[in-house]
Amino acid sequence: MCNMFTRFRPFLTMCRIALIVLLATVAPTAEGLSIPALCYHQVRPGANGQFELTPEAFREQLGILKAQGYQSLSSAELLAILASGTVPAKRSIVLSFDDGYASVYDYAFPIMKEMGFTGIACIYPRFIGAGNAMSWDQLRELASAGWSIESHSMSHANLATGHGTPAYAKMLELEIKGSRTLLEKQLGLPVKFMVWPYGIYTEQAEQVARDAGYAGAMTVDGGANYAGLDPFRVKRQVVYRSDTREKFLIRLGMASIEVTDQQPRPGEVLSALATVSCRLPALADYSPETHVLNVKATDGSLEFRFDPATRTVHARPKGALKPGHRFIDVYLRDKRTGITAQHGWLFTLQ
Repeated sequence: MCNMFTRFRPFLTMCRIALIVLLATVAPTAEGLSIPALCYHQVRPGANGQFELTPEAFREQLGILKAQGYQSLSSAELLAILASGTVPAKRSIVLSFDDGYASVYDYAFPIMKEMGFTGIACIYPRFIGAGNAMSWDQLRELASAGWSIESHSMSHANLATGHGTPAYAKMLELEIKGSRTLLEKQLGLPVKFMVWPYGIYTEQAEQVARDAGYAGAMTVDGGANYAGLDPFRVKRQVVYRSDTREKFLIRLGMASIEVTDQQPRPGEVLSALATVSCRLPALADYSPETHVLNVKATDGSLEFRFDPATRTVHARPKGALKPGHRFIDVYLRDKRTGITAQHGWLFTLQ
């Protein structure tokens, strides 16, 4: 049996490669409707951490994007699409890199440049110049090559820590407003996005970012982006070392769905969660025969119903949720096309 498998291994490998090429050709099926955003951290040889990719794996992912005709968006281009309310003419994607590791400059940057992509570097200034971080000069070089440089706070703090205390507002001023001021002073370029450390934000933190002059914020909420989305709700999918090529294609193929009137509200801090609700205003033709709808909560389960007349989801936790940062995710699969759409948002239980 082993000898037989060995004999046919080259053929099986060729079939698997052909399947992946086929998938890369047809996905995503909702072309032009959604704007995926990917969140990377490190690209380096010998990658062994959860948030690290080898240069070879990274190059392979960019090859898939190039084969599918994706173009990378700068911060300004993304904001223009969100504000326009119109679907972009070409497949568009956001390639972001959190923290400011030197490996992004050493390995990701040249591969991106070679393949015709630019990225968005999300930086927290207190890391710049450390042993494994980029320097200010390297950031300036990225910017001169068309990359966007955005704020990832001043010190990569959890921006929900201390919520409700007298010191909380002062901490937010330093982490959100102070980091933007410093980045703009050092780089001489406008900083447009606040990128939440750990993907954690509160309503108060978001308001501070709006007041500080940011044009938007980047989350790690589930789903894809669409024209007309609130720019402070930009969704990104974290890329992990364990992601297979098939998983990467699934990330690209995830469609967006508009969700409004969320309860709890995005970034809301609660002492307990009794109910969950939201509207799906574009879902005019829903029926169990045509769609599969699901609503999930991190580390918990929900029982829910959908009211087609008002296009509203009503849900209730089956048991008490533990304190912490939690995501609500709405999934909708169209049985006719096979396309799955997702929309998630964060809230905190104290």
